[in-house]
Amino acid sequence: LEKGLDVVSETISVLERQGVAHQVLIVGEGPARANFAKEHPKAVFTGHLMREELGRAVASMDMFLFPSVTETFGNVTLEAMACGLPVVASNATGSRDIISDGVDGRLIKPGDIKAFAEAVRIYCEDAPVRLKAGEAGLAKSKQYSWDAVNQAMVDGYIDVIEARKALG
Repeated sequence: LEKGLDVVSETISVLERQGVAHQVLIVGEGPARANFAKEHPKAVFTGHLMREELGRAVASMDMFLFPSVTETFGNVTLEAMACGLPVVASNATGSRDIISDGVDGRLIKPGDIKAFAEAVRIYCEDAPVRLKAGEAGLAKSKQYSWDAVNQAMVDGYIDVIEARKALG
């Protein structure tokens, strides 16, 4: 539930009421599954996946809906982007540090079901917009290679050392 499954459920309900064609894929396992499956019987549940199976599941998606407000960095967001998916996420720590709103995904005010549903609807109904955002996400994900991340950390240390030297 800390990943925003309630927001996912309410967003799906809005899309269903609006008649937006979609198929929901839920990856993972948890205590909310039975209730979620009851509310959304057409959703596909993979259960817990790892390694290649997880990669295949994510790569099979057209977009990634992730309304969590508890992420510190957002590896799952970056992994979705690396699969060429636009991400619809909460404008919260983690996702906001990775996603450029309107470029490679959408950042939505946490809990704003109407805005989440509208962002998902657009990606469902406008393939060129969805594909363009996915391509931008894929390009951005390449900035987060281990070499790039480690170099940024080393550069940060060097900046701190140089600043300390300047103070005497």
